[in-house]
Amino acid sequence: MRVKRVLGDPFGRAEKELDKRDRALREEHPDTVALRHRAHYLSEIGDLAGSLEISEQLLAERVRALGEDHPQVLTTRHNLANLRGRAGDAAGAAGAFERLALDMERVHGADYIYTVLSRRAAVRWREEAEGGGQGTA
Repeated sequence: MRVKRVLGDPFGRAEKELDKRDRALREEHPDTVALRHRAHYLSEIGDLAGSLEISEQLLAERVRALGEDHPQVLTTRHNLANLRGRAGDAAGAAGAFERLALDMERVHGADYIYTVLSRRAAVRWREEAEGGGQGTA
């Protein structure tokens, strides 16, 4: 269902962004979709190293197809950083979230929810890396 557009509608911009995202997802290459499903499957069965490898391929494909700042690329980076931490690389996860938070802020602003969540995840994984946290982003 489309958001009804009226003069001065604050959701008009959001609707346009969602349309762009939907179009990009519909046009995503089947091989990229297969990578996403494979990475998820490997993660679910506990093969985090395999899931990391496939997720890195997925990220490279999405960057190539969509560009560095596309929302799906940023989401893939978030998932990859979290997966890295779950696989035992808390310092790598912290660094990845720190870089992601900077990019989220540049693209979406400091108060954007995923900018804030990326900062929080960076802190949690940094604490885990330093031996003081739980590391569950």
